[in-house]
Amino acid sequence: MSSGAMLTKDQEVDVEVSPHDQESINEFGRLNARLHEARGENDSYKTRLEKLDDACTELMMGSGENVWVLLGDAFISCSEDDATALCEGQVEKVQETVDKLEEEVKGIEDRQKELKTELYGRFGSSINLEEA
Repeated sequence: MSSGAMLTKDQEVDVEVSPHDQESINEFGRLNARLHEARGENDSYKTRLEKLDDACTELMMGSGENVWVLLGDAFISCSEDDATALCEGQVEKVQETVDKLEEEVKGIEDRQKELKTELYGRFGSSINLEEA
């Protein structure tokens, strides 16, 4: 029941919550919190990846002159080739992070599906595990 409506007496299921059930409910909650964090992190890294891709494209269209690259808090002058290599290295690192986060999200979603099947099977409509 994702609408938040109260259950009628006929819809209620009187089932005792075992310690295992409580652990499953708690695990689902923890997974849900991590899922939201991982999706937010992934969105942030994808935005960074797009900016790095744009920077690499700009470097490829350059005139071959030296360019200024921001490293930490300072700009340094380097060749376009060195800047391109640096940029491409950053793209690879960020892409690896995006891939890991997407794999984590998939794993969390799979585990949540298992927990939903278990908990809805036990509690029916007396439990709400859906997003608001």
